[in-house]
Amino acid sequence: MNPVSMPSFVRSVYDQEEVAKFLATTSGDGKPNVALIVSQIPVEPDRLVFGEFMMVKTRKNLDENPRVASLAVTEKLEMAGLKGDVVDWVQSGPYIDRINNIEFFRYNAYAGIHNAAVMTVRDIIPVPTRVSYGAYVRDYALVRAAGDCRGDEGIEIPGPVDEKLNGIMVVKVLAFQDDDGYPGIMPVFAARTGPRGMVRFKVTAYNRSLERLDLPARVAINVLTMDLLTYQVKGELLRFEKARGVLSGVVRVDEVYSSIPPLVGERIA
Repeated sequence: MNPVSMPSFVRSVYDQEEVAKFLATTSGDGKPNVALIVSQIPVEPDRLVFGEFMMVKTRKNLDENPRVASLAVTEKLEMAGLKGDVVDWVQSGPYIDRINNIEFFRYNAYAGIHNAAVMTVRDIIPVPTRVSYGAYVRDYALVRAAGDCRGDEGIEIPGPVDEKLNGIMVVKVLAFQDDDGYPGIMPVFAARTGPRGMVRFKVTAYNRSLERLDLPARVAINVLTMDLLTYQVKGELLRFEKARGVLSGVVRVDEVYSSIPPLVGERIA
């Protein structure tokens, strides 16, 4: 793919500092990972940079496969997404300075950024520019009314993670290996856990493209709370099913990770 310039709206979302910015990567064998990487910031019309900071699995995947997908979500549920390639790493210069000037890093006790990835944009992910809060709440109520997943069993999800995955005022995104060779990433705001380590998410207009995946498919789900707690669960998207009139995807969880200090990148189940 040739470089692609970011449309003005996409760039305006990524230019904001207090925005949830997620980065999806895949390992050499196609297993997805999705992490909160708040330092993603545009520096050219077709280029972003982000700092190496609390991204253990992300960095390992990038060493194996430089292709990435990114999704940014604002407090108003405005969204923008893109795909690209990490083409370089820099340890000094204007890109490092730009990241360290972000408020989060200016006042961070864990020290500044000393290594930054340079990403060339290759494609824009088609997501709505905004999801209304009304639709968000309605979809969440519908997926809860759809009932529990039946006939499958995953691992037990630790209580704090289960609580976050069932929260309503949180951001949830799902990463996967897309059919274009790049990682894919989509919002799954209306998601809930069920018994025996299962997750159900509502299929909506903003993530309907997930229906084209060959199943079962390896996926990773990241959940971010308003107080900046973030966790990741991984497993298999087994099927899409309709229950009580609600079309949803069913994920069987087999791995759970913490993404917050002091257990960044550590598997906890």
